Amino acid sequence: MKHLIIDSCKFALFLLCLFASPLSRAQETIVSYVTKNGGRTAYKDSAEYTSILRIKPNEQGLYELNDYYQNGNLKRHGWVKAPDPMRLRLEGLVETYYDSGSLETATYYTDNKRIDTAHRYYENGVLKEVKVYLKPKEGQERPAWDGTNKRLLYYADSTGTMQVQHGNGEIVLRHDNGVDFEQGLYKEGLREGRWEGSFRKGKYRFEEWYEEGTVTGGVSTDSVGATLPYKERDVHPEYPGGVQNLRRFVAQHYRYPKEAARAGVKGQVILRFVVDTAGNPTDFEIVNDLGYGTAAAGIEMLKKSAKWAPGYQRGVPVRVAYTLPISLNIADPRQSGNN
Repeated sequence: MKHLIIDSCKFALFLLCLFASPLSRAQETIVSYVTKNGGRTAYKDSAEYTSILRIKPNEQGLYELNDYYQNGNLKRHGWVKAPDPMRLRLEGLVETYYDSGSLETATYYTDNKRIDTAHRYYENGVLKEVKVYLKPKEGQERPAWDGTNKRLLYYADSTGTMQVQHGNGEIVLRHDNGVDFEQGLYKEGLREGRWEGSFRKGKYRFEEWYEEGTVTGGVSTDSVGATLPYKERDVHPEYPGGVQNLRRFVAQHYRYPKEAARAGVKGQVILRFVVDTAGNPTDFEIVNDLGYGTAAAGIEMLKKSAKWAPGYQRGVPVRVAYTLPISLNIADPRQSGNN
């Protein structure tokens, strides 16, 4: 059975990278042709979009970023903390646009994290929602997985009919596939009480209960009436021993190809793969390759890694996409040979 792939951009090792082509415009900008998976290509026609990063800072010390669709319309405008297209750290106001040219979102960032008030619009210009992003709690480095770090203040359908105002109201959220939906109550900006809906193009229906935005329990029902109870809405795949153990595995088992070692290659290989419903890493894809077999060596390493604990969506096993950056430095004795 083919399962939904969920993009796990929330994972700790996830890194969306834009890669730079040679400097142009008299050393004023870095131009990148970005592919669908976040890699780069030398050919504009085969890119998903073009990214232009200005290397002269403004008065606040920030660097202007402009991304463009293939049709030439602006896709994103914002600011980053350093002129490094491989490690974009968004800062300040960032605006995204539909390919038709109309504004889609206006969001504030600090050190690549959403803050303050964010606005989202329908393509016809009607305001869709207003959210407020809260600061992480003390000792919390990243926003909470369950979304309790944000509050929904306003929501309307594409005609402008309000469903949530001042954080309160009954809401029906329609998914982009035109089939699935979620509906329930918002109270003071958080989900509350009983919610219901469907997912995976109507193959499953669900009921779940919330207290102050946190799921306390739920049950999914498939097309033949079988039920799958759950306590967490989304369970992400996990490598045995967690992220730190995965990092140790990579450090201990990745080996430079001999050709790469002789050439003194260093930098960052980025691989994308899927953790399937049995916990196996599969469907490997190269996002960034340093050449000399460096990416192929990373794939061979991952094929020998331990089985993961699989991911779940509302009690249903799902395939989850994962992006892994591998930093290579020939000076690292753990990577300098093929022992």
